[in-house]
Amino acid sequence: MLMFFSDEKNDNQNSAMAYVPGIYTTSLSLGQNNVELEIVLDKDNINSIRLVSLDEAVTTIYPLIEPALNSIAEQIYDTQSLENIAFSDENRYTSTVLLNAIETTLEKAAP
Repeated sequence: MLMFFSDEKNDNQNSAMAYVPGIYTTSLSLGQNNVELEIVLDKDNINSIRLVSLDEAVTTIYPLIEPALNSIAEQIYDTQSLENIAFSDENRYTSTVLLNAIETTLEKAAP
């Protein structure tokens, strides 16, 4: 899992990793459907995590995907970290797939 490091020399700075600002995507294959995970970053923050190209067939077959991503994204926005993300047993598989895709996407933004 991607780790974020704190600058121990500067007590005023939050634990964060610098990114190359931009919009990054990763393709997720869900059965016969493809979905794009999109992350918007500035130099120091994860600003947006969302699914794009999500059609009704995907949400019908995978009804937990949007709620799971929303829950994960809110936790990441609050902490700016992928550490200690909580999710229920009912959507463990979906959440794990999404976290892996988020990690893969953030790796693309590493300086």
